Amino acid sequence: MNSIRKASVMRRHPARRQPNPAYPASLLMKLSRGHRTLLRGLGRMADKQGVALYLVGGVVRDLLLNRNNLDLDLAVEGDGIAFARRMCRRYRTAATVFDKFATARLRMPSGLKLDVASTRRESYVHAAALPAVEPASLQEDLYRRDFTINAMAIKLNALTFGRLEDPFEGVRDLSAKRIRILHEGSFQDDPTRIFRAIRFAERFGFTIESKTGRLLAEAASTDFVARLSGPRLRNEIFLLLGEHRPSRSMEQLDRLKLLRFLHPTLRYGKAVRRVMDSLSAALAWWEGQTGKRPADIPMLRLMALLSQSGPSVIRAVAQRLQLSSAQAVALSYAEDRTARLLVELSRERILPSEVYRSLAPVPDEAFVLVAAKARVLRRSKAADRVKRRLNRYLRRDRHLRITVDGHDLATLGLKPGPQFKIILDRLLEARIDGKVRSAAEERKLASRMVLEAGKRRQSPL
Repeated sequence: MNSIRKASVMRRHPARRQPNPAYPASLLMKLSRGHRTLLRGLGRMADKQGVALYLVGGVVRDLLLNRNNLDLDLAVEGDGIAFARRMCRRYRTAATVFDKFATARLRMPSGLKLDVASTRRESYVHAAALPAVEPASLQEDLYRRDFTINAMAIKLNALTFGRLEDPFEGVRDLSAKRIRILHEGSFQDDPTRIFRAIRFAERFGFTIESKTGRLLAEAASTDFVARLSGPRLRNEIFLLLGEHRPSRSMEQLDRLKLLRFLHPTLRYGKAVRRVMDSLSAALAWWEGQTGKRPADIPMLRLMALLSQSGPSVIRAVAQRLQLSSAQAVALSYAEDRTARLLVELSRERILPSEVYRSLAPVPDEAFVLVAAKARVLRRSKAADRVKRRLNRYLRRDRHLRITVDGHDLATLGLKPGPQFKIILDRLLEARIDGKVRSAAEERKLASRMVLEAGKRRQSPL
């Protein structure tokens, strides 16, 4: 939708121009004293520059919902980048400037991140394109946003500090627990809003307003999402998968056939649901074994989503989302590689060193996925063996170190080469299996291995 069409929509549905008197300056009292002090100082600075300054976006919504949100976004009716540079001088910090979008990002000395932008209107050359922007009023800036609940602002200038600006009745939609877009072309302009609507509905326990739901379904049936770049689609998928409980969102994606934009064959079926539902318990187990070592939750859930897919589908999804090489490796464990690990770890007889060789290259998220799949097995003996071997590896064997090193092998007469790694690996395996229990025993075994290596080198072909 171009800017002219947007203006016509605003005329048909006039915005409420008066501030909402039910939410005075006390709304900002929900922020910390340090944040309030900072915002008051910025408001005075805006007065001196003769510009209007607002707190905008999700933080306003979350203040009204009594939810924590430390992302502070500021909008300036005027030159936002100039205001950001003045902030840099005053607070002795630096800014990353995005001239194309009239936006700057600052990290304050306290560590707080701030986005500062000029109020603007947007127009789109075609669906899913990045917008062209030009300066505009606060009302037009709020109108370009995704949903009414995110289209509110709080004035920060001294005389009106804390005044809520709610031209599109976001407060009413918050009270009604409703997700509503601002104009009919919203999903066409930016198809990422399809995923955002589903995500916010799940996060807040809201419903998607009927007209918004109809327009969302219509947009989902088109190829608009296919036009999104890999990073933009990845960002929305990861944000959705990072929510506290994304199961209903995944069901919505499946119902609307939105998973086809990851791969045409991808489904959220019963087998995938069982793995996804087992992740919470598997994550609790992981944290217990590793001292709360963090796992990449969105990546783990993407792996669970692909846990019934073949290698070619997994590779295609990694390419579509333009995952990093490390992420692509982790995703490759989603199905057959974890299935093979489960088979190996559930064997009745297997040496601890064999378990070590299998698990040493495994990324963290794959451990959690293996544990989740083991819970789905429902074969108690096999699942118990898997759990017991994972526990031993994580708690003990992965931390084991040998005392012999390459310098010791050279002292024993071994010339540098591939044999160094072979012998050191065999020494570690012997330690894991309990065949050697002390530094002296390690050195004795190393001497024997060096001697055997020398004999093999001298033997005729």
